[in-house]
Amino acid sequence: MIVQEEVNLLISKNIRKLRIKGGESLQTLGELLGVSNQQISKMELGKTRIFAAQLAVLADYYKVDVSFFYKQ
Repeated sequence: MIVQEEVNLLISKNIRKLRIKGGESLQTLGELLGVSNQQISKMELGKTRIFAAQLAVLADYYKVDVSFFYKQ
């Protein structure tokens, strides 16, 4: 059984992976999603959750399917 916290951490890890691979700053993603760079940092660390709509925006920005964020 998949635990909710494990899924949240997986999504967080994959957001950070894409951001670093793309060379974007926390500020860049914050501006894209309409949140502070501190909020992006918290998302990447799994301290706060990302909304489904924000995940869709990131998927579109990085040209990946939303399912990418759920893959190990």
